[in-house]
Amino acid sequence: MLSRSFPRSGLAVIVFPLLLLAGCGGESSGPDLGDWTLKTNELALQKDLQVSESEAFYFGRIFDLDVTSDGRMVVADWDAKNIKVLRPDGTLIDTLGREGSGPGEFQQLRSVQAARGDSIYAYDARRSRLTVFAPAPSLQLDRTVTIPRKQAAATNVLALSGCLIGKFTTFSAPEEGVSRPDPNAWRWISESGTPGDTLLLAPQSKMALKSLDEGGGRIRYLPMTGETVTALDPAGRLYHGWTDSLRISAHDLNGSSEVVASVPTEPLPMQAADRDSMLSDISGTMKDMVASALPDTKPAFTQLLVDDKERLWVERPTKATVPKHRWWILNPTSKTIHEVQVPSEVDLEVVQNGTAYGTTETEMGAPAVVRYRIDSSS
Repeated sequence: MLSRSFPRSGLAVIVFPLLLLAGCGGESSGPDLGDWTLKTNELALQKDLQVSESEAFYFGRIFDLDVTSDGRMVVADWDAKNIKVLRPDGTLIDTLGREGSGPGEFQQLRSVQAARGDSIYAYDARRSRLTVFAPAPSLQLDRTVTIPRKQAAATNVLALSGCLIGKFTTFSAPEEGVSRPDPNAWRWISESGTPGDTLLLAPQSKMALKSLDEGGGRIRYLPMTGETVTALDPAGRLYHGWTDSLRISAHDLNGSSEVVASVPTEPLPMQAADRDSMLSDISGTMKDMVASALPDTKPAFTQLLVDDKERLWVERPTKATVPKHRWWILNPTSKTIHEVQVPSEVDLEVVQNGTAYGTTETEMGAPAVVRYRIDSSS
């Protein structure tokens, strides 16, 4: 997910020569990983598409991305407050929604999801409303579902094959200082929008609250601190892990939970360059709060994706001088880990059908969608 706006660029759809991004060498002889084996040359990502803009559309600010079963890309544009639906070749099929408060309109487009036969589910956090569009070729507005806001607000809502689930965040009072807020609660939601029982409690990272003397209670979540990261697999299991250790559990919708991967890892120290980068856009009292609360070591992982082979994609921390994101692909059945790298400006979002999709920016600073083919040498 990109969190800042960029200038427009004249770049449209670019198809790149195949680019090998995996490391060289065989099985790793590095740190002790218990009964897991690290391999660094059997999987590779090869970039084959980047989409920024054309005469038909441009991205204002990409906030979320999903992909249909046949490879159409569904992109939530925060600035334009609409959804772009793109063909596998990157050309525009349709634009769904616009700014507003009526049916099919958005004010704070938080997430987009292709589910239930490739219907498109979009959640507006400000309106607490889930909007559903029919699958292509229709893409017509199907229905809307409003989620009541009481003690907690739904910050995201996802559609599974037989139910809806939502992540609810309690309202925080603006207090000065650094504290850990109450856990987020993943809860069942009826098809009419009524929240039900709690499925999973997910602790949050520490946060800094801006001094009331400096404008009033603005929350800044601290980078590189422990938090619960979650992801769904295609079958609807909710995977989660606390980022202080590489231990991932799967939560079935019947309420059962199991640890599917637990890998011993060495903590990576926080370097001065890391701290400087994290504090570069903060000033005043807030900067002092954040600086004093930053940990001495980085988390074991920072992002989690689950592909359609039930492999776990976790983003591992790197040294400040490394211009790449390092991803480990964990296969819980074979206890093997494949390592791939992507450029530091790329954030992977979806992995399915032998393809990885992410968001990035062009050389001109414009937001873009990027796609990689996953190749195996084995």
